[in-house]
Amino acid sequence: MSLDKSNDPRNEAKKMREVSPVITLAGVRETLEAGGTVEVECIEAPERVSNQFQAAWKFYAVAEIDGQTHRLLLVHGRDIKTKTIRTLTGLLSFGMDLGVSPISVPRHVGERAVWKTYEDTSKD
Repeated sequence: MSLDKSNDPRNEAKKMREVSPVITLAGVRETLEAGGTVEVECIEAPERVSNQFQAAWKFYAVAEIDGQTHRLLLVHGRDIKTKTIRTLTGLLSFGMDLGVSPISVPRHVGERAVWKTYEDTSKD
């Protein structure tokens, strides 16, 4: 009887990294720093209300983890609520805080935009 457990399928499962389907803001920042992107999805079409546009957008971090691409929903709070922004001003501010450029704005329900950090090519 062999004691070599290197080919045991149970050991393979232990080597796999567990990936949650959700991510926090800190995780999104790490994803962007590592070359990942953020997907912005319009879930409620923009509508002019007084002097601003209101809508609803949610966010996903797209990152490569252990050679596989994962799309993780951005959540916040202890009750893990989906991060949703409801004004165009808020959306632009969030993009600026993340350091993304250009900041694309999806305007139709189901439409998505991809955000990534600005790469200064003038330094080359």
